[in-house]
Amino acid sequence: MNTENYLERESKTLELKESLPQKNQLIKTCVAFANGAGGEIVIGVEDSTGHVVGVSDETRDKIFEEIANSIIDSISPPIIPEIYEKNIKGRRIVIIKIFPGSRPPYFIKSEGNKKGVYLRSGSSTRRAEDEFIEDLYRHQKKTFFDEEVSEFPIESLEKSMLLDFYESKYKEENLIMDKIAVRNLANPKKLFATNAALLFFTPNPEMYIPEAIIICTWFKGKEGRDIIKTMELTGPIPTLVESALKLLHSWLEIDFNLSPSGKLKGRSLIPLVAIREALVNALIHRKYIIRGAVKVAMFEDRLEIFSPGSLPGLMSLKNLGDGTTFLRNPTLAKIARKLRLIEKLGSGIRLIFDSCKKEKLKKPSFYEDGDFLKVVFYFEKELDEGLSVEEKIVELGLSFGEIRIKDLISKVGISRNTATRKMNILIEKKIFERKGKGAGVFFKYKGKKDECRNKDC
Repeated sequence: MNTENYLERESKTLELKESLPQKNQLIKTCVAFANGAGGEIVIGVEDSTGHVVGVSDETRDKIFEEIANSIIDSISPPIIPEIYEKNIKGRRIVIIKIFPGSRPPYFIKSEGNKKGVYLRSGSSTRRAEDEFIEDLYRHQKKTFFDEEVSEFPIESLEKSMLLDFYESKYKEENLIMDKIAVRNLANPKKLFATNAALLFFTPNPEMYIPEAIIICTWFKGKEGRDIIKTMELTGPIPTLVESALKLLHSWLEIDFNLSPSGKLKGRSLIPLVAIREALVNALIHRKYIIRGAVKVAMFEDRLEIFSPGSLPGLMSLKNLGDGTTFLRNPTLAKIARKLRLIEKLGSGIRLIFDSCKKEKLKKPSFYEDGDFLKVVFYFEKELDEGLSVEEKIVELGLSFGEIRIKDLISKVGISRNTATRKMNILIEKKIFERKGKGAGVFFKYKGKKDECRNKDC
């Protein structure tokens, strides 16, 4: 039996189908792709396994003769799919390719322009909510939330903050040119602040835009059931970044030593430069029309930063870190660059990856499920495949302090018997100490980083 697998898994831009789906479901997926970054529907591949099963001549003909016309006739504004076939080791598959639309929102005619709008949520398709539809209309008009004029006059802004930003160039013309302010059409002498101005140049932006906050929560364990600490942070974007970074540093700092100044100084479990970059991205590139704060959650083994709004434009998880840039809030990005919150557009994700790699940490993960983006930083070290099993266990002990047999099985990739035997060896060498009883047994790391190598494990 041919068990050739398709190389890609289902995602925001890819749908795998073993057989031709019902027409209505296929049309919904086409609409979702057109409203997002585009995508492909591959017929003849099992979605659960990725096995290529191929399509019959009858299915192939039906797709080319009927489905193309159904897509064009059922969707408004009309979209034209590209349909082609591909041979994988003697088995034919058919691919329906949908390009990202230039006139969103796209919808199913029979359902109307409210209920008929669909979006891609991870690897599934779902009906769009009002906020998403509103954002699509904004995209069609080529307008942006941060550039929209608020109902608050320019006097709402803190003048001292504007003076610090503009220095000698503080003039009304510059405020308008930089989209900090907009003239009132009814009274041209009256200026009103834009949303970007409120987020950067007021002491309490949350008074005007309730979503302008960060909530940081420290959870006990790995599941997030019990809260140790939680804090709500407010202020303009630069203050939010600084406050969150300072708080997280205090939570993540370990291995304290006495510095020459007489103060205790430790190292952060995650490079602060990576956390800072993720926080800036979350605040600058989020969807402010979605209710809810940027959220930071710390667990026993990881740190998560959650930002409302999926990746903007044509960006996808595939091209993260390759320099691709699409600005959801261009004015926020422009101000952030001038304030040096952003060094270079398109370099932030690469900086996150590189800084974690330098510290030999497991590569951060990005998740896009629904209309949000989450980055996960791991406290776990990336295990060097050149190390022995004992050395890998020591590295895990150094990272976590306490480990269990199930951790060794999953992270080192060894059997329970091997994990138990190797741990007993390290206990004899006094590198680990057994704690607890029964199902609660764990092993506390007692040694130093090079202990295992020095003892010739």
